[in-house]
Amino acid sequence: MQDTRINKLIEKCASGEPKEQALALQELVKMKADSAVPVILELLHSSDEGIRFCAAEALGDLGENEIESVGSALINLLVDPKELVRSGATDSLGILAYKPARDSIESLLLNDSAPLVRASAAETLGDLGDPDALDTLKSAMQDPDEAVRSYTANSLGLVGKPDLLPQLQTYIESEDSLEVKAELLAAKYRLGDTEAMKSLLTFFENADEDLATVMLNILGDLIDRKIPLTITSDASEICQVLNLLEKRFPLLAHHSQSIIAKLAVLKSQSNQV
Repeated sequence: MQDTRINKLIEKCASGEPKEQALALQELVKMKADSAVPVILELLHSSDEGIRFCAAEALGDLGENEIESVGSALINLLVDPKELVRSGATDSLGILAYKPARDSIESLLLNDSAPLVRASAAETLGDLGDPDALDTLKSAMQDPDEAVRSYTANSLGLVGKPDLLPQLQTYIESEDSLEVKAELLAAKYRLGDTEAMKSLLTFFENADEDLATVMLNILGDLIDRKIPLTITSDASEICQVLNLLEKRFPLLAHHSQSIIAKLAVLKSQSNQV
């Protein structure tokens, strides 16, 4: 029954009707239908930019088993005239951790005219985890766009080593954006600066709801990727701050509680070791 449904969706992908194609791509991703990858690859050549974007995104979710053909096709899309498409292709290359894309992604980060694309490139270099991208990421900390610097700061924590800590402190001292400063503190914490968490948590004290949301995302990322060894030791203090945050911003309670729950799991696991 599922195969019949997948085949019908694949037929819709080939229909030439953008609305049908977009809906079909969404359903194929939900069904984890990697058998549709060859047809989705063809949609990267669609005249409709929305379909090229949707196809690029879908390949990030479904392309793992055909990584070489998918990866090379997505690299070709990095020169697409539409920034949304370039961004989508860049994101998918990061999701797939397609390391041969690194040089092309670095070029986007340094040279693309669209902040959206540069931000995607900065994030993807962190996903690729290649230390050879470190110099490019350092250069991108001078980008005029706040979002680009934020993603770059996060990636420095994922790609760098402890010897990067003095440079991260220099960036913090010269940075005006609180969001970027917070990302840089998180990067320091990832790389072994245990005191950085205390500084990071102070950002919650006077944060408005927007900055608090950013901070929750930063904490969530620390728990999900390249987890610092000391995070379980700091879990109690983090949870206290998050419980206070919920009283100020009830709408953020669900997000906060999900982080608290993940910290509890990590603490339980560390106790069993």
